[in-house]
Amino acid sequence: MAWFKQLALFLITALPRIAALPVSDANDNSISAEGRYIVTLQNNIPPSEFRSHMSRVAAIQYRNSGNHKFPHVGIERTYAIGEFQAYSGAFDGDTLKMIRNDTRVAEIEPDAVFTLHDKASSQYNAPWGLATLSSKRRNTATYHYDKSAGNGTFAYVVDSGINIKHLEFEGRASNGYNAIDDDFTDLNGHGTHCAGIIGSKSFGVAKQTELIAVKVFLNRETLISNVLDGFQWAVNDIRTKGRQSRAVINMSFAGGGFSRAMNHAVESAFEMGVFTVVAAGNDQKPARDVSPASAPNAFTVGAIDADWHEWEHSNFGREINIFAPGVEIESTFISTEMATRKLSGTSMAAPHVTGLGLYLLALENLKTPTMLRERILGLGTRNRIHNLKDESPNLIAHNGLH
Repeated sequence: MAWFKQLALFLITALPRIAALPVSDANDNSISAEGRYIVTLQNNIPPSEFRSHMSRVAAIQYRNSGNHKFPHVGIERTYAIGEFQAYSGAFDGDTLKMIRNDTRVAEIEPDAVFTLHDKASSQYNAPWGLATLSSKRRNTATYHYDKSAGNGTFAYVVDSGINIKHLEFEGRASNGYNAIDDDFTDLNGHGTHCAGIIGSKSFGVAKQTELIAVKVFLNRETLISNVLDGFQWAVNDIRTKGRQSRAVINMSFAGGGFSRAMNHAVESAFEMGVFTVVAAGNDQKPARDVSPASAPNAFTVGAIDADWHEWEHSNFGREINIFAPGVEIESTFISTEMATRKLSGTSMAAPHVTGLGLYLLALENLKTPTMLRERILGLGTRNRIHNLKDESPNLIAHNGLH
């Protein structure tokens, strides 16, 4: 879709640009989505009509920015993932009215804040989460796995970055894309922790996978528009390099609400052969109310504790595909090249399943997202979860051994 890239370049260079993530400094976790919107176009809009629409938006916004009524800059980012075509930015009332009245527009939604959630606790030695993936009984301490261990696969970790110099990654972690700024440093540790669960030497499920950092968080908060930017890059990188049957995207976060644009992007990626694993969220509410957990073809993961009870904070409902270990999970961290920390949350459960997906891709040569989804579901440990909330599946991720 070369025309789309050319149009995006024109719009970005023709108008002033504001920071993608409006944070005053590295220690300020507060960001605002006020005045920002995500606009999704109807499916299969011809390129000429999309160009016409975008040019009109840019012209009206530019006119209004010159009369001091509205200081914002208009279109900031564009997105194209299969049928999903959209853009985001900050718009004044007149421009929004024009956008709303354009029949080529499917939906306008406010940009919103995504937040990383986890709970820190003390260190312990045994990675019970790994043992759970290869046992049909709880309270085991051995992780059984095939020696292929995800070799030749790629994990795209859409998060806060990865401490790629950590010794646990053995040189298999790299920086892929940064939707925030030019600094790939993981300032939060969340992304590094998730990457460790996916593929580190000691704590990882797929111990030979390649880990690719897609940074969309600066600290603990970001905007949906930033996530869409990073997610789009990951999907395009997977497809350009022909990795659809060898890659999984991990997104260990959930928004405060429902985003049709985010869900549409995940759906389009699935239709293009890209498998995405997401966290259910930690708000003790139905997963149908949050994104991307509510996307029908996101593979949504809830959390259990070491006693195989559904974690009390885990979101729940029929949108959950499976449960995985998510309480007091030890993994890699950011303070040194050997740092570890224990965290809890559905953010920790999701990368267990991402790692499992990569493990199965390497072991069984599964070709499509549907095949991978059905294989993970088919291998799951059934009817062992206690205190299960309404409509959640009684299914724990398992790798098929023992």
